[in-house]
This record gives sequence, C-alpha cells and structure tokens, in this order.
Amino acid sequence: MAGLYNYRDVSRFVRGAFAAALVIAMGACVPFCGIGAKFSLSTARVDLEYKCPYPSNEAPYDVHGSIEADNSTTSAVTIKSMSEQDELVSTAGEWNGPKTAKAGGPIATFSPKSIASGASSIIKFTIGFSCTNSGPAVTTYGEFTFKFTLVTTAGTYKIDAGNRHRLSFATA
Repeated sequence: MAGLYNYRDVSRFVRGAFAAALVIAMGACVPFCGIGAKFSLSTARVDLEYKCPYPSNEAPYDVHGSIEADNSTTSAVTIKSMSEQDELVSTAGEWNGPKTAKAGGPIATFSPKSIASGASSIIKFTIGFSCTNSGPAVTTYGEFTFKFTLVTTAGTYKIDAGNRHRLSFATA
C-alpha cells in the first residue's frame, strides 16, 4: 500500500534525526558550555645569546623570554606566580665558573598577569643574570637550559624552554 509507513522505519528515522540534532547542539555548545575547554602553554623561548662585555665583574643583565598561552575556558585565568630553574649544560673554552651550575627562583617581571576567556596571549618576562669577564684568550661560552613553573587560577603548569641561552665572553 502506497503512503503507509512501517513503524520501525519511522522510529529509526526519528532516533537518527535526534542523534544528529544532539551532535550539532553539542558542537555549538562547546565554546559556550566549556566542554573540552582548557588553559594551555606552549612554545617557551629565551634570548639566544648574551655577550658579556670585557672587562666586567658581576655585571647584571636580563635574559628575556616568552611563553604562548591559550585560554579556551569560560573565565579569565590569572597568573599568580611564575618561577624558573636554569642549569648550565655545556661549556667551551676557558669557562671559569662551576660546570654544573644550577639556579632559579621567582620571576617578578612578567606580563600579562591575566588571560581573558577565549583569548590567546604571549607571556613576556625577564630573568636577572650576571656575568664576569676577565678576557679569555679563546672563544668561551656556557649554555643554559630553562624550566618554568606558572601557578594560575586554572592550576599549576610546567614548561621547558625550547631553546638554550648562551652566555659568551669577548676575548681580551
């Protein structure tokens, strides 16, 4: 008979249409409902090199850095504190300091302090270092790695710098 529908076919169609509508509604809700939303950090970098002037004695300088932040949560994320750990991992020439130096501490100078909901930002910061150069006779440098810890309203995050910082010394 033309025009008559089988109950099972109609039921399958309605269930399929409902499932499709649910998938579409969930997809539309993701940015607003916070499903799958997260705060993340990536691409940490520091200055590639600093050339310690000759002569110098405990001359202060800044290592500049940046970390990319992405906030897909439904609220702003505040960075409560930031710290670093640095480690000397390689030396060349007439390096006079310890060859296993490790240091670190809080990073006081960073910006921004907050990333808005749905925003991406680059966190820029400075780390205080110092150098002493008594004029080596050959090319001399030390290379440092950095690890960062950020305490935020979304949790605590750790990230390693993707590059090394080289402290090089001008020869006499």
